[in-house]
Amino acid sequence: MRDIKFGTDGWRGVIADDFTFENLAKAAQAIADYYKTEAKKGKGIVIGYDTRFLSPEFALRVAEVLLGNEIPVLLSQTDVPTQAISFTVIDKALAGGIMITASHNPYRFNGVKVKSSSGASVAPEVTGKIESFVGKNEVKALPWEEGEKRGLAAKMDLLPAYLNKVSSFLDMELMKKAHLKIVYDSMYGVGYGLLEKLLEKSNCQLINIHPGPNPGFGGINPEPIEENLEELAHQVKAKEAHLGLATDGDADRMGLIDDKGRYLSPLQIFSLLLLYLVEERNMRGKVVKTVSLGYQPERICRKFGLEWEQTLVGFKYIADKMLKEEVFFGGEESGGYGYYGHLPERDGVLSCLLFVEMLTKKGKPLSSILDDMEKKFGKSFFKRVDFEQEGVDKERIVKELTLNPPSALGSVPLKEILTIDGVKFIMEDESWLLIRPSGTEPKVRVYAEAPKVSQLQRIIQEGENLTRAVIDGINSPGG
Repeated sequence: MRDIKFGTDGWRGVIADDFTFENLAKAAQAIADYYKTEAKKGKGIVIGYDTRFLSPEFALRVAEVLLGNEIPVLLSQTDVPTQAISFTVIDKALAGGIMITASHNPYRFNGVKVKSSSGASVAPEVTGKIESFVGKNEVKALPWEEGEKRGLAAKMDLLPAYLNKVSSFLDMELMKKAHLKIVYDSMYGVGYGLLEKLLEKSNCQLINIHPGPNPGFGGINPEPIEENLEELAHQVKAKEAHLGLATDGDADRMGLIDDKGRYLSPLQIFSLLLLYLVEERNMRGKVVKTVSLGYQPERICRKFGLEWEQTLVGFKYIADKMLKEEVFFGGEESGGYGYYGHLPERDGVLSCLLFVEMLTKKGKPLSSILDDMEKKFGKSFFKRVDFEQEGVDKERIVKELTLNPPSALGSVPLKEILTIDGVKFIMEDESWLLIRPSGTEPKVRVYAEAPKVSQLQRIIQEGENLTRAVIDGINSPGG
């Protein structure tokens, strides 16, 4: 049972190592036990899957375990984005959803994401309860065909309704006027083919790279970060395209390349989307971002008199705020963005298309739109560095860093310290350093943002040195 541990919104593992059909069945039984005792009965659960190795077969196994527990199942006929499962839960008024995916992780991994009746990722207390059920009851299973005979099992193409939901958020009349050359990298994931369907009535030329399912993901992680989007950036310049778009393995997160072939960080993307929603769509309300996002959105919020809040890292904390408060836009540093009136979940497909809408509405190149924003709200250069560190004592590291903070970073005096998630040092020019030990992996993550590249590099290096010094002090004799 020690191999099955539910994390942020589910469980993941290495295929054929700990992520096996046997362990998956045990995890599915624990999910079934939770829903039988805690959730509203009779509403059923929708199950989807991505393009990873054996994902359809894993999804069917989960379905058979739920059926064995008399829980109605709606199974996707095709691979789908995670947010399509979230939408189906809401649209069909289901008790919850399950997605077989390991998102952006390497090809060796697969996983299970669990969605609540709200369509959002389940809360930590729910994953805790599910984990407590693991191994308590013997696995019950019912063959799919038998489930169909009993009226408990059904398959459905979930994509049309989801794509209609995406379309309803966009200005489709404006999108029909779009005349852009776009290079799209689905990273061999579930996003392939979806942008074509949503842009089929426009005059856009869509050039696909890394299309179609490839369980090996071409040898890279299906994560739309700079190091994995070099081919996309190259193709944007080579094809003289207006922009490059990318989605991760399960298409709930996005990456962006401008018309000059430059990678835009999630911090810049969040700021561009926020400014567009406020200026061009006249959306108002509260803005919520994780503590690892930057100062540009805060400046935008101050300019327009918008309330804003920072949360712990993880979109589930954004979703919780979206469900309870009037939040019209939320996002995280890893490239996930959510919108009021759409879903309490991130959506990489919608986020990509909002940039098509943005460029069409403004009639300007993306590089010019970025320049305009930076003239008003300052430039942003961002970097994150992860380093392996065995025996990380998260609470001790945070305590030591808080009690002994640096007086300055990047030659700029320290202004403020936040301990929302890890330790965030904010300097007088609003540049910042976040040191965040992972709660689930033997890693420490160091994030920084600054208005100059040279300043950013210095802050990152100082942050790494500071972190290692604290860890060495803790691990030293008498530390």
